[in-house]
Amino acid sequence: MKEFTDDRFSIRLEDGVVYVTWFYDYITYEFVDAGIRIRQELTEGKSYPMLSDIRLIKSGSREARQRLSDRDAGEGITAVAVLVKSKTHRILYNFFTSIYKDPSPTKLFTDEAEAMKWLSQFK
Repeated sequence: MKEFTDDRFSIRLEDGVVYVTWFYDYITYEFVDAGIRIRQELTEGKSYPMLSDIRLIKSGSREARQRLSDRDAGEGITAVAVLVKSKTHRILYNFFTSIYKDPSPTKLFTDEAEAMKWLSQFK
């Protein structure tokens, strides 16, 4: 297992899946850019599905959302399962993804086991 953790997020590569957990309720361009670069270092140019736990995030800067939709943000990611905590969270996420397109197949989940089952087809 490869892992990076600081006060902003945790990223780990385990059993062929990249796990990202955000620790802040507001994300900035700098947070997102650092997360993308660190994930790319951990995966060493190989491709993996990713489970992104955004349950704590309430909002983010416009620049952060744009950075997430940049082409290189999705390099090396075969699919993304996004863990959300509420219907409101789901509505907000869907609104933003209608403006900023996801670079990889993406699906929202409230249950981690279901998310992992969906991701297994992208390993």
